[in-house]
Amino acid sequence: MKIWPKIKRFFFPKSLMHRFMLIILIPLLMLQIVMVTFFYERHWDTVSRRLALDITGDIKVITTLIEQVPKENLAQWLAVISRHLSLEGAYYPEQFLEFAPQKNAPNTHLKNLQTAVKDLGYPYQMHTGHHHGQEVTLQLKTGTLQIYIPKKRFFTSTVHVFLLWMLGSFILLFLMAFLFMKNQVRSIQKLSIAAEKFGRGIVVPFRPSGAAEVKQAGRSFILMKGRLQRYVAERTALLASVSHDLKTPLTRMKLQLSLMPKSQDVIDLTEDVAEMEKMVLGYLDFAKGQGQEEPQEFALDDVVKKCVNKARRLKQDVNLIRIDSAPFYGRMGAIERAVTNILTNAGRYAKRAEISLEKSSKGIILTIDDDGPGIPENQREDVFKAFYRLEKSRNTTTGGIGLGLTITRDIILGHGGTIDLLESPLGGLRVRIVLEKEGD
Repeated sequence: MKIWPKIKRFFFPKSLMHRFMLIILIPLLMLQIVMVTFFYERHWDTVSRRLALDITGDIKVITTLIEQVPKENLAQWLAVISRHLSLEGAYYPEQFLEFAPQKNAPNTHLKNLQTAVKDLGYPYQMHTGHHHGQEVTLQLKTGTLQIYIPKKRFFTSTVHVFLLWMLGSFILLFLMAFLFMKNQVRSIQKLSIAAEKFGRGIVVPFRPSGAAEVKQAGRSFILMKGRLQRYVAERTALLASVSHDLKTPLTRMKLQLSLMPKSQDVIDLTEDVAEMEKMVLGYLDFAKGQGQEEPQEFALDDVVKKCVNKARRLKQDVNLIRIDSAPFYGRMGAIERAVTNILTNAGRYAKRAEISLEKSSKGIILTIDDDGPGIPENQREDVFKAFYRLEKSRNTTTGGIGLGLTITRDIILGHGGTIDLLESPLGGLRVRIVLEKEGD
């Protein structure tokens, strides 16, 4: 069962590049296997048998010569014809040997040679173990014939050339496919990086490249990016304009109410105007969170310390537990606004808060704990909704207008991070923010 996940990872890799190479590698390997198998079963076996038959034909010529040439001239004729046949022969007349049963040859060409020698019809003995040739002894009617066959007579080097050619062509085709696929995948990676950066509000230069389909996707991304930028800019400008314009009549209303005689109706109306003013300020903060602040590299730990000092000036009890050096790339003002919103909530509903900033393999982790009443688990997702306010301790008289956490999550998500609400060891709420290292 433990082997299956490894096999699955090999045949179903996550990387597009690895999948492309697997699609190319498997057919190439299958082609190589089929060609080599066909070569060994057909070509090499056929060539080997023909070489063996050619050798035994030459041996048959020698045996015929021994039977017909007079004994006094046999040695001279045997030397001449052996030299022309590229063989070394020696004949021992009146010598008779007893041969042990012949063992099977160790490879294809020797097996074919053994079969061909056996078909001559003489008792024989093949002596294996020679690196440069093969020795065969035949028992004739009048004596013993010893033949030394050079290796070049029964072995061809074409098999090595063929295997090297197959291996070389495989490596060449694989490298060509690798370079081609790498170039195609690089275009997709550039598109992915540009889309991911744009999701964080970072605009990087991007030019469509690669195959036609990838170029089309790149052009579609550029069009989408332009539409989204125009939409966000228009939405932000409209929200900021409306919120700003509402401040003028609210200011006049506050001035008129301050000049009117005090009564319950005036007091109630004054509170309503103050509530409306808080909402307008919330709209402005939200518009700032959606603004066009340029990203830059900054020290996230310095921003956190600045927010803590600001909270302490407002008489909040905030303790720094751990602060690691954390360089980050993003919108510094937006990050500062997000941290300030969380500390403001902690100061509003809790007596004490603790904050830590640490780097880990997951990224940069910012944790803020308080000892307040906390948020019920079934409402932790709802508090991120715009204008959502809890009914008990965090209500309209003690709380804000319900945009603080909405703005905060919008900023964190815009930087590619995550924000979670958890139980705090202090008994209240824990806000846990994870940002990737250096904004990558």
